[in-house]
Amino acid sequence: MASIGPGRTAVVTGGGSGIGLELARALAGEGMHVVICGRSQDRLEKAAKMLRDDSGAVVEAIVCDVADRAQVRAMAGQVEARFGAVDMLCANAGVTTAGEYRDHQDADWDWTLGVNLAGATNSIQAFYPVMTQRGSGTILITGSQTSLVPDWVVGHGPYVPAKAALVALVFALRPEAEKYGVQVSLLLPSATDTAMGNPAGSRQVTPGAQIMPRDGMPMPEAPFFLSPQEVAARAISGVKANHPLIVTHAGMRPLVKHHLDRILDAYDQAAAWQPA
Repeated sequence: MASIGPGRTAVVTGGGSGIGLELARALAGEGMHVVICGRSQDRLEKAAKMLRDDSGAVVEAIVCDVADRAQVRAMAGQVEARFGAVDMLCANAGVTTAGEYRDHQDADWDWTLGVNLAGATNSIQAFYPVMTQRGSGTILITGSQTSLVPDWVVGHGPYVPAKAALVALVFALRPEAEKYGVQVSLLLPSATDTAMGNPAGSRQVTPGAQIMPRDGMPMPEAPFFLSPQEVAARAISGVKANHPLIVTHAGMRPLVKHHLDRILDAYDQAAAWQPA
């Protein structure tokens, strides 16, 4: 049973805009106490006020860089001191770069991996052990469709391997978490109208670079772009159903099949191999 309901507490990282904001809105609409976290105090405070005004729920904002483990643990302490045990963690914060891998500098890798991958693991380490001790809780991690077809777009940089690692994390963590009454799900959105396209959520490392579909790949079926509201609604529905993977863009199926066929072909080649 997902930990969603009136009077319960949710933490949403990257909750000041985009998918995170809409997850927070949906959870506030369920009557939950919601804490949104991010790096911009101004954006967080405006978002929190809007959510309070819209839902009447208790919504608070805490400035926190999820790439900084100490900040995440301090934030967790603040939330627990205010509300007690956290029922749901939405590890949602994400950033990306645009450009060729050869143009990425150490700082670009550190920033992208820090927010997308370490941000999720830092958040899990801060909240998951307490959930296991209590015997209940829900963790929703925001991944990306690119993790299932890593080469269907070009110019997405370290974002792609960071999000791919989250797929393995969820499938590895979920069996253990189930033993302790904790649910773990992975949200896999594709093209969504979010802040990731502006300077707050992206960094251009190759002048003029754009994240574009790669020539020769199958094309996704319509609809392609979804609103963050619809992505969040699909996510909450999937969490309530305890789905391990929550896919938002059904039209990406042909690309996933293409990639899985390439993997299975490699096993066929292994089976057919003969020593020279």
